[in-house]
Amino acid sequence: MSVDDGDSPWFSYLLDPSKLTADIESGATVTSLQPLLLDLLSNLLNNQTAGFFADNPQELWYAKNEERKCSVLRNLCLRLAAFSSWSLGTLEKVLPSPLLLYLLTALVQAQPGQEEEAMNSLASTIRHTELDLKDLAIPGPSLQALTLLHRWVVRTFMVIRTPMRTERTSTVMVPGVRRDPAVMYRDQTHTLVSAVAPTSIKFLQAVLDIEASPTSVPSHSSFPATVAVLSTGSYSVPSWDTSTLMPCDPKLELALAAHDLGCCYFFCEDYDRAKSCFSKYFTYTSQLSVASKQQLDVEVEKARLAGYLICLDLPVPEDDVVEQTSLAGKIIVSANNQYDGINKVLEEDNLSRDQKEASTSGRELLELELREKITQGKITAARDFLPSILVQNMVRRTLRGLPLSSRVKRSLTNITEKVRGVLEDQVGKMLAVATDRESKLLKCLVVDLVVEGILGQKSKLVNLAGIAQAERAKLLPPPKFKMSAKQSFVMETFGLEKITKLNTSLQMMSAFSPGQVVTLANSMGVRGARKTSSRWMLETEQLNRPNLVPDLIFILLAKVNQLKKMKRWSEARLVLDKAQQELRGGLKNERFPPWLGGHMEGEHLLLEHLAAVDKDETVSSVPGQTQLSPDELLSRTASWLSVEPPPTPALVESSLLALLNAGDWEAVGRLSHPNMGYVVSSRPPHTSVILLARNLAFLMLNLRANNPQMIKKFGRDVWEMVAQLVSNGGTKRPKDGGAAAGLVSRERAAVTAFLCQLAHEPLKRLTTSLIASLFNVARDDPNTDILSPDSAVWPTGLATNQAIQERTVEDMLTQVITSAIAKSPKDPTLLRMLADIQFANSRYSSALSLYVETTAVKSDFFQLELGSSLILGMATLEESVVGRLVTCARELGRLTQAVVLSQFSQEPNYAQAFKFLEDRSLDGSDSLYGCIWDMAVLEFAMSLHTKRGEVARRREALHCIWQLELNTNNDEEIIKEAANVRKAMFLRSLAMQFF
Repeated sequence: MSVDDGDSPWFSYLLDPSKLTADIESGATVTSLQPLLLDLLSNLLNNQTAGFFADNPQELWYAKNEERKCSVLRNLCLRLAAFSSWSLGTLEKVLPSPLLLYLLTALVQAQPGQEEEAMNSLASTIRHTELDLKDLAIPGPSLQALTLLHRWVVRTFMVIRTPMRTERTSTVMVPGVRRDPAVMYRDQTHTLVSAVAPTSIKFLQAVLDIEASPTSVPSHSSFPATVAVLSTGSYSVPSWDTSTLMPCDPKLELALAAHDLGCCYFFCEDYDRAKSCFSKYFTYTSQLSVASKQQLDVEVEKARLAGYLICLDLPVPEDDVVEQTSLAGKIIVSANNQYDGINKVLEEDNLSRDQKEASTSGRELLELELREKITQGKITAARDFLPSILVQNMVRRTLRGLPLSSRVKRSLTNITEKVRGVLEDQVGKMLAVATDRESKLLKCLVVDLVVEGILGQKSKLVNLAGIAQAERAKLLPPPKFKMSAKQSFVMETFGLEKITKLNTSLQMMSAFSPGQVVTLANSMGVRGARKTSSRWMLETEQLNRPNLVPDLIFILLAKVNQLKKMKRWSEARLVLDKAQQELRGGLKNERFPPWLGGHMEGEHLLLEHLAAVDKDETVSSVPGQTQLSPDELLSRTASWLSVEPPPTPALVESSLLALLNAGDWEAVGRLSHPNMGYVVSSRPPHTSVILLARNLAFLMLNLRANNPQMIKKFGRDVWEMVAQLVSNGGTKRPKDGGAAAGLVSRERAAVTAFLCQLAHEPLKRLTTSLIASLFNVARDDPNTDILSPDSAVWPTGLATNQAIQERTVEDMLTQVITSAIAKSPKDPTLLRMLADIQFANSRYSSALSLYVETTAVKSDFFQLELGSSLILGMATLEESVVGRLVTCARELGRLTQAVVLSQFSQEPNYAQAFKFLEDRSLDGSDSLYGCIWDMAVLEFAMSLHTKRGEVARRREALHCIWQLELNTNNDEEIIKEAANVRKAMFLRSLAMQFF
């Protein structure tokens, strides 16, 4: 049977094991034989059908002696490992964890006396800490095998406990497809490492305490090399031939053990023991020979060791300081030395022509960081330090083909001669070694610098860049204009009268000072000034009639109207006072209606109402202005509704609104009688607002008196009135051309604006409940109903409710509830209603966020007990809300969160929760098991992961089951408290995700 070495080299070594000896003696290197070691171990494990793990995770698996072919492969692997001087760092680079575990287990089994079922077997790792290490040190292979095994365990323990993305590969065997043992046995290897790690730490600590180290280790000649010797089928060596063993440096073995154990202690946050181990490491390394130090350099990564020492506040030896080769490393070293030599670092980077994007962005971040530190006084630097850094970065940007930025232009405008010399020096150095492309880019840079006036035309860079004499004349810097810091609408007149009039008109439109408005109006002529803007309109048609109101008064009242829209109440009062002054003193010869003075008094009261609703604290900040007290304002409001002629509709609405917000229901009912003058003269849409205010006042009055019959009557009146505004008028074409529909739209807008201004808490909740009930009727879906506490007041079963338009009432509800939340942002009822709106519209992310916020408000950010029990008169988390939270999490693909939320219900839906655990989730999955307190859910999760072979997730579920407070035999109070702790922890994590 002929075998081609290139096709299957491992098989040729299997047929003739002595070939390995011949290769080693012929001068083969360790690196050249490393692929053979991987190939031999992979085929060895693929030929074993029973695996190589015992039922006890703390026990090593010993191979059976009847496997003749495997014994040859095992001894070949051990000889190759011995040829590599048992360097764990080298073996870890070549072999995956399962293969290296098998190799180290084979080394332990190869020790004398390790036959199957031997009394002194080393298979049980628990017995390793009970061994006499001094006896094992002579001749040493047994101690060396155990030390290697436990060093590998602690090193692998740190790797598997470090979060990283693990590639998930199927472990199902497919006929015709070669399996990878590194993937097949990965989870079992991790399980063994996690179980043995505490024993390994104790064993290595014992090695360091008594300074036990092997005097010799097996060489490649220590293991059988021919088939004849292996005919017995035994995997253990009868006895070590001391002539085949090779001596080792005891201090080297102790230094390696101290290093690995110190890293593990640091990983486990046991810093005192880590310091002790690293101190021993340096003690041992100081006694090493040159050859041992070379071997130590292969095993120990100096950069990582230096990081450990810095974190532990231990001195870093000068020999271990790694010279930085990357730009980021050099910048960090310079930053640690107060940025000493940073200019030289950047200059070398420019000359290296490293055009990486990360390098350029890092340099610009360095410049911004230095600017901030100098501004804050954290570091002190010379005046030309920052501009020098800027010059270096500018050269780098130019070499990448980027233009001169405006920030660089501004920074280099007023540079010193020293910085200009640095600029010329750096660009000159680059021009001397630049390629053709770089020379063209640097020439463009020089041209830009000359054009911007940063460099003069006589600069030496102009000659170095090769700019011809004829081209230099064209390089003229642009003229610099002095921009005025004060912005104004005034333009240069150039002696033209039209531009002067235009400036006056612009000043007239932008002026709000009373004296300036009057002066400009008189200079333009009050009649012409009134025509300056066509948008100067007053609130009533009567005031807008020509020749009814004096022109100056019209202008001032128009300015008042503009200031009201901008909510500048103090300035509006000043302008209104000026209008009253002009009306009383300066316009005696002009005719004006007798009610104009009363109208201005009403405007004063309207401004007081608007300022009170807006809660503006600056109204009384103007000298000479006083703000009415709340009682005086209500008294004046009530008396003003009875005056003749009737006040303006805006004043009527603001007066009714002020009385409603004050809770004076009797005054509203008395002053909104149908015989009142302003009620008789009112026109749509103001009539609807007045009638709504009257019915709401009577409804609140009877709710306070607890009169069911009158509550039903006025509740129906309010319902029918608002329902009419959000209902359609049928499918027939309107005969009036849509005028009635337009009137309904205006009435709906007026009523919506009126409801948005309500600030009385019970009344505000009542009106939002009204519109929410209208929305529920229009939607007619019990699963998405908006929950409100006052829904029983409204007659939701009327036949006319079928005409309610869902989209119309939803728009109205959104406006009202948004305005209510703006006034009461911590009202849980309003927050839950807004969450219900989002849920009804299938916006599950917003709904989930608002439901969590509602629960946070009710429970003082999850400090109170979470559940359906009443606390302070209300439940912190109702059953209906729990169901909607589960639905939101399910629709968002966060199935594990849905499982946790399903526990909040008094009767959890286990079938649904188990289905969620089986499906693929988009959230933290097993990382949320710590928030589960229901033992049935945890047990199902552990069973599910066991069936799927998901060892890590099963371990997480098992860890949660082992929590003592979740024991089902505990008292109910203990289980309840454990559930509350996990509820609060989970909801806080949700809150961090959303707000």
